[in-house]
Amino acid sequence: MTVRQRLASIVNGKTFHNGILALIFVNGVVLAVDVMPGVAEETRRILQLIDRVIVWVFIVEIILRIIANGRAFFRDGWSLFDFFVVAISAPGTVTGLSALRILRALRLLRVLSGVSQLRRVGEALVAAVPGISWVAALLFLIVVISAIIGTNLFGEGVPEHFGDLFTSMYTLFMVLTLEDWPDVADAVLEVYPMGWIFFVTFIIIVTFTVVNLFVGVIVAVMDRETSDYYDREKAYRARLRTDMDTLMAQVESISDRVGRLATNDETEEPDAG
Repeated sequence: MTVRQRLASIVNGKTFHNGILALIFVNGVVLAVDVMPGVAEETRRILQLIDRVIVWVFIVEIILRIIANGRAFFRDGWSLFDFFVVAISAPGTVTGLSALRILRALRLLRVLSGVSQLRRVGEALVAAVPGISWVAALLFLIVVISAIIGTNLFGEGVPEHFGDLFTSMYTLFMVLTLEDWPDVADAVLEVYPMGWIFFVTFIIIVTFTVVNLFVGVIVAVMDRETSDYYDREKAYRARLRTDMDTLMAQVESISDRVGRLATNDETEEPDAG
């Protein structure tokens, strides 16, 4: 077994993985306590020292994984996710710049790649992005159309809510979240008694129909991603990538042996003569 293979068996092992996961949780506790009021300055310095040690451990971990796995590291989406999270969050701790230190909290996102259940949820959310994008486009279109209608209907009488297009869009956004929308509706109904038709129609179309499409898309993708078929397919693809990497390593080893044998034959022929 080569040094690289031994290193791969360590960094890809369960013990190493669990150790890094424990450090992520410790780092989360440290960051949470560090921003609490009333913490002594001496304690805060100790917490920042622990945070700096942990981030260097993460940097070394990423380097070891790259060395051990080679190109396979950059073909794995979650490995790239870990790489970018550490790359973005590390400068704030290493340099101590306050403007960058706020990015330290991003390191807690590594829990997504460390816990298989959360990793599955993350994969489902990424897979749902195309469907969510189209639903968001439909929602935006309906809000713009409703804002134009609302501005024409209520702009003169209730300018604080429907005075222009952008004010109307902001008002309708509050309405679709069902937050304080009765206050908006009451202000409109004082001037336009039939304005309730507009609000009831908007809420039924947008809040009860379009917004629920977001939930429907995510649920459908989650159901697909968590099915046994997709689990088996992902496992098959992972084994296929591993077998290909092993095969490439064996081919390289055979090529090296053939090269050494050819070199030995060339050196032995003059002696035989």
